[in-house]
Amino acid sequence: MSKISVILLGISLCLLIIYGADAIVASNQKNIESDSNMGKGFLPISEAIRGGFFGGGAVVLSIIAFFISRKTTSAPVAYLLLINGGLIIIGMIAVLFASGMIDSPNTGEMSRTVGFTIAMGAIVFGFGIYKLMLNKKNTSIKTAN
Repeated sequence: MSKISVILLGISLCLLIIYGADAIVASNQKNIESDSNMGKGFLPISEAIRGGFFGGGAVVLSIIAFFISRKTTSAPVAYLLLINGGLIIIGMIAVLFASGMIDSPNTGEMSRTVGFTIAMGAIVFGFGIYKLMLNKKNTSIKTAN
């Protein structure tokens, strides 16, 4: 079961990398074309669809992978959960700074989305910590016997 989890987490990581790269391209394009609200990335889809499919898909795959392998010992699953959760959190913090939301009094819908996404990243990261603790507990039990 942990092989399936590693595959799902690998796909999730790829989705996060593609999403982040597209967001960086869009952000750089926004800086060049200052009259537009948001630049276009290399993916020919809207910002909302990009976030839902690539970001949301990565979170869903990470959570599924955790539950598939929750009772097994697997260091790769734990580390991939930590990496995926960390990328989500770091990515959203970067969005906060890049978009100027920190200084803007009118954040509304975007701040709720960013807050929710950071919470999802923290959950995935927490699952990684849980897996590490489970791995350590199972390893110490095996060595005691």
